Amino acid sequence: MAAVLITGANRGIGLGLVRAFLASDWKVIATCRNPDTASDLQSLKNTSGDSLSIVALDVDDQDGINRAVRDLEGVPLDVIINNAGIVEQEGYGSGAYEGIDDPDLRKYDYDQWEAILRTNVLGPARISGSFVENLKLGDNPRIVMMTSGLASIANTWQAGRYAYRTSKAALNMLMRSSGEWFESLGITAVAISPGWTRTDMGGPNASNSVEDAASGVFKVIDGLNKDDAGKFLNFDGTTLPW
Repeated sequence: MAAVLITGANRGIGLGLVRAFLASDWKVIATCRNPDTASDLQSLKNTSGDSLSIVALDVDDQDGINRAVRDLEGVPLDVIINNAGIVEQEGYGSGAYEGIDDPDLRKYDYDQWEAILRTNVLGPARISGSFVENLKLGDNPRIVMMTSGLASIANTWQAGRYAYRTSKAALNMLMRSSGEWFESLGITAVAISPGWTRTDMGGPNASNSVEDAASGVFKVIDGLNKDDAGKFLNFDGTTLPW
């Protein structure tokens, strides 16, 4: 049975991906900061048995990551999905796409910007590097950086959401710059955008349901091969511009 590790799996797209992989008979290791309060994950565990494991994991905490690595020593992983991420504290659905952000850099919360970069860029780097030995045991190992269409530099000429946009653009560069190293280990690295999705982060006006986004991302991941290394893909399988 193929196995996937998903970060930030307790809600939103992460939870949707857990459901999509379970429905296709994968073994799922779902991680989140506090499993005890992850009621939806716990409910899935009650019906999924050994196919679902829930692991406490904070992508900002290397000591905690190291504990999880020890607990999963020798467990083959076919896919890691770096899904955990954060956005500016105000409602995501009331800014990035509606164009009502305050674009004045003098008013930006730089502490929050730094925290977003730490979670959205350093977090995936920590996870990808820390679990590389597990991936090397997989049959068709893949690393997925859950990015965003908002990371596209070519498509961007809109002020606002500086922290989130720059974090996801940096995540794309992380994928590209680490991809050669992963490729040398037989691991395929890609970046995938789930599209604008109706979650706590995406807001109620987003175009995609969680189910559609997760189903699309699953299909893209399931069809990946070594020739796809380094690509920036949309959830519908199309290639996004850098």
